[in-house]
Amino acid sequence: MIAADLEAFRASARAFAAEVHPPLLVLLSGNLGAGKTTFVSEVLKAWGIEGANSPTFNLRNDYDTATFHVIHLDFYRLKPNDNALDLLPPDADYSATVVFAEWPEKVHPHLFQPFAERTHITIEITADDSRRLSFAGVTV
Repeated sequence: MIAADLEAFRASARAFAAEVHPPLLVLLSGNLGAGKTTFVSEVLKAWGIEGANSPTFNLRNDYDTATFHVIHLDFYRLKPNDNALDLLPPDADYSATVVFAEWPEKVHPHLFQPFAERTHITIEITADDSRRLSFAGVTV
């Protein structure tokens, strides 16, 4: 899918929000500035959560919708030796949770073992500054 401008990008996030339900892990990949956090913020707005911000410095932000919990993770600043288990404990109950994980390639895949339902979104900036969004659903 190509989002030619910011409004089209926001519309794609709203459309995604309408289809998502817990439990789900959403992996977000893309270069710096591609729009990963903007995408998550727009999804959260569609769910009634205003003022969501980037978890770049504290690595994790938690939100509650009327019916489920949301965890937004950003692994960009994660130290190489950190296993991040404190950010996503493997023994927690995620049955009523949607987790967004930016920069998932920076952590060991074992961190995501509690999630059978996964979606991987890749956001790329094209030559004309539009955004290409690729969605891949995974069930493990």
